[in-house]
Order: sequence, then C-alpha cells, then structure tokens
Amino acid sequence: MRAAREALLFLALATFWGLNYPLVKVALASVAPLQLLFLRLAIAIPSLMALLPRSARPPAGLRINLLTALFGALDIVAMQALWYSGESETSPATASIVIYTYPIIVTALGAILLGERVTRRRAAGLLLGFLGTVMIFSGGAGPADSEAYALLLGSAISWSLATIVYRKYLRGEDFSSVNLYHMIYALPMAAALMLWEGPSAAIRWTPFAIAALALIGIPGTALAFTIYVYMYSRHEVSRVAPYMFLVPAFSMIFSYAILGTTASGAELAGYSILSIGIYLSARG
Repeated sequence: MRAAREALLFLALATFWGLNYPLVKVALASVAPLQLLFLRLAIAIPSLMALLPRSARPPAGLRINLLTALFGALDIVAMQALWYSGESETSPATASIVIYTYPIIVTALGAILLGERVTRRRAAGLLLGFLGTVMIFSGGAGPADSEAYALLLGSAISWSLATIVYRKYLRGEDFSSVNLYHMIYALPMAAALMLWEGPSAAIRWTPFAIAALALIGIPGTALAFTIYVYMYSRHEVSRVAPYMFLVPAFSMIFSYAILGTTASGAELAGYSILSIGIYLSARG
C-alpha cells in the first residue's frame, strides 16, 4: 500500500513539475524572471500553510534553521533564478534537457558525499534516462548561447547540492516543517534579488499570466515541493533521482497539449528508452 501511495505521489509530482515548464514560458511573457521567483513563493507559502497547518511549527534550534535557510537558498532561490534567467534566453525543451542533468549530478554527489552505493544497473538506467530525455527534446531544443547553458547547468548543480544538504543534515526533521520554512526563508532572499535587479516592467496581469502563476504557485510549488521533500526524507538519492526523468517527459506532453502538435518517431523512441532507464534504475 505504501509503495502504491508513493507511486501516485510521484506521478503527481511529475505532473505538476512537468506542467511548470510550458507555464514558466507563458508567465515570462508577463513578468521578469526574478519577479516570477518572488511571486511563486508568495503564492505557495500561504497556500501550503492552509493545506498543511501542522507545517507551520518552525524547526527547532538555530543550527537546523540555518541549514533550512541554506536548503532554501540552493533549492529555490539559486536554482530557480538561474533556471528562469536561462529559459528566458532559450526554449523550454533546452531548459529541460540541461536542468535534467540533475539526476546524474545528484546521484554522483550522493555516492561521493553521502557514501550511497550506485549499482551498475542503476548507473546504466540513469544514462539511458538522460539519453531518452535528449531524444524526446531533440526536435524542440532551439538554439541557446553559452550563457544560457551555463545558467541552466548552474541551476541543476544548485538543485543537486540542495538535495545533498537535505539528505545529510535535515532528513531527520519533520519534512513538512522543513519544506515550508525553506520557502519562508527563501522569500526575503527572492525579494532582495528582485530589488537588486532593479526596476522591471510592470506585470501584465493577463488571464493567461494569472492562470499560469496560480498553477505554478499552488500545485507546481506548494504541493510538488511537499512531495519532493517527503520522498527524499524516506529514500536515498540514487533511489529517487531516476524517477525525476519523468518530469521533462511530462513537460513535453503538456507542451504538445498546449501547442496542439504530435510526437515524432524519434521522440516516441526517446520515451521508450527513458522508460527502460527508469525500470533499470528501480531494479538496481
């Protein structure tokens, strides 16, 4: 029963985060990247407090709170600021490919810094998962300059380091409290970045922008991050990371749904290879 529940939770996570990629592109037409980061948190925090009131109890002790703040700085502020800035210069497909080097990076860091064992089958699954992701997005990955690639790769590295900080120092704490407070501590950091960026164009509150912000903030942040932190509170990095390849696959499905296009043969082959990779990783 627990395995089935966790499978459903991860399916929800992949759905919410997969939807975020085309929605971020929609939102960036109306808001600046650092405005989007701040607004995402400003919507998610009260939503999460309403959905999980018990999460409002703060973590105990100065050390745990400082580590929670570091987790928020890496997991939300740096990761998303770099992501939005990179995606504003390229396509959602390119952003997905580069950011989803994350499962490979975080698994390598888990082996080095946490001493987690990575079997050959799981390593082969990770490589197949990444190959499948590249194939899925090969037709839609538009041109990007080296700065955009660097920003997106920095986002993947920041996200990976955040996961290691959580697994090493925070997984013994209440996951719902750590999840909420890493957003609360990230909010003033996001506000400071937005002010540092300087005056931005006024937000254009179109119906599409409002809908995109609501979906990014509530299911795409409040709910998805809760599931993400919960999964890492229960499982090793090398166990969870391969399933993250579902997110870019879902993002392509949602992009197709929004754009009304169909998948090519190469992209369908990519889905098959990705599925085999996830299966091998699970068996590993």
